[in-house]
Amino acid sequence: MSAPIVSALLCCAGLLTAHPMHTSVTELDHDPATRRLTVVVRVFADDFTAATGGASDSLAAGYLRPRLELIDRTGRPIALHWERLEHAGDALLLHLRGTAPAGLTGARLRQAVLCERFSDQVNVVRIREGRRVASLLFVPGDAAKELP
Repeated sequence: MSAPIVSALLCCAGLLTAHPMHTSVTELDHDPATRRLTVVVRVFADDFTAATGGASDSLAAGYLRPRLELIDRTGRPIALHWERLEHAGDALLLHLRGTAPAGLTGARLRQAVLCERFSDQVNVVRIREGRRVASLLFVPGDAAKELP
């Protein structure tokens, strides 16, 4: 599913009082020159606060830690450091950062946000590294996937 389609779906769902789908969109943006990795996870606020018991930095960071995992191609974990939680209408933006010296190609990602809560959860991940753009899709029960 392309990023514009996912964005349109999330936008339309935001117009409804109770959204009919359970979706998150994660943006991984790696700058090869600086090796800096920025991660933004967009989730529906009501789903996320129901899963975590609230919408604070500490609750969000603790919830994400075991559900969003990135391993480089050599098998070493890429530490994702919590930055902040941002409210955006009916959504929350969860900001993280890290460093990926070896880049993202061949790394393995697990994105299981809200999969324990909703059997129809769909987590879309968009990866940007320099000019290269790729997407992955995660649903409940998915293991880590290799980044293209």
